[in-house]
Amino acid sequence: MINWPEKVVVLTGASSGIGREMARLLVGKGAQLVMVARRGEVLLELQNEITVDGCMPPLVVVCDVGDSDQVANLLRQVEDRWGAADVLINNAGRGAYGPFSDGDLATYNSLVQTNLSGTIYCTKAFLPGMLIRGEGHLVFVSSIVAELPSPGHAVYCASKFAVNGLAESLEYELAPQGIQVHLVEPGLVRTEFPKRAGVPQKRFEQMPSKSALEVAQAVIQ
Repeated sequence: MINWPEKVVVLTGASSGIGREMARLLVGKGAQLVMVARRGEVLLELQNEITVDGCMPPLVVVCDVGDSDQVANLLRQVEDRWGAADVLINNAGRGAYGPFSDGDLATYNSLVQTNLSGTIYCTKAFLPGMLIRGEGHLVFVSSIVAELPSPGHAVYCASKFAVNGLAESLEYELAPQGIQVHLVEPGLVRTEFPKRAGVPQKRFEQMPSKSALEVAQAVIQ
């Protein structure tokens, strides 16, 4: 269990869905939050909504995690303000629903760049500071499709398989050095993510789903 007050938490994909709900919860628990996403105006709106009177507002950093140069800038901003991060939550992700044969390579490349490369870039950036202190938490928000592949999600499934492999390998590698690794595999979640990925709404009638808040609470706990 993490003692959240004063912990420096870097949260990617903070502008919507699970990330947005995690941001609300973390600020409420007193964490020093860094909210990361590509949509700066949405982050600023959220910052205004959740800033507690008398407290330092969350740090907003506009960043495409799939761009290593932007991740390097994110690291600099965090270090300039607070030093090393205590917790990194790799939550940013993209989806693409439909037959594999109908998809285009640009979409698939973008998906893999965010879901896998972005996770690698962020973890690589913030891990050294944790290793110096001999403690820290790496959180990987994956998906149940990494365990239960689903038709229409081939490349998304592949990217989450890879995230699982990364997380599980790092758990073995980093546990002796005081770094805790947490892998989260949500099922169907009621957010804007499925709609943006093109997932048919009938899926929500056929399968059980959870709210973004329910998943966010489970991650934080």
